Amino acid sequence: MSKQIDQHVERVKSLGVRITEQRLVILNELSKVSDPDSAYLLKDKLDEQGYAFNISTIYRVLEFWMEHNVVHKLTSNNTFMICTDHHTDHVHLLQRCSDCGDVKEQCSTSLGFEFPKTRGFSPDKSQVIELVGQCARCKR
Repeated sequence: MSKQIDQHVERVKSLGVRITEQRLVILNELSKVSDPDSAYLLKDKLDEQGYAFNISTIYRVLEFWMEHNVVHKLTSNNTFMICTDHHTDHVHLLQRCSDCGDVKEQCSTSLGFEFPKTRGFSPDKSQVIELVGQCARCKR
């Protein structure tokens, strides 16, 4: 496993949460891809390696990792990616290029902004905002 994955796993373990082999295998496979992957592509890759996880197991495991801010879901194309930021309790901003599919992640901590607490409203922690557009490379 990569150092990034080890850090995520150790943080989740420190919460007293059990990390099963299924959770590690699926997280490790997702960490191998450079672009976000769908649950079905993950299943195909894991099937090729001899794992027999059904699709509902893969979705359950991805949901587990999302609850612990390790995996993000891109709702625009129903794919998943590993969080590249180790801050907690903040908003993640994912910028996905509609042409090449490249995704860049930033967070409110690194961007240095906070959401206004208008009328007593306070956003839930560790949310994901996804912006779809065109990256600089594809604009050229």
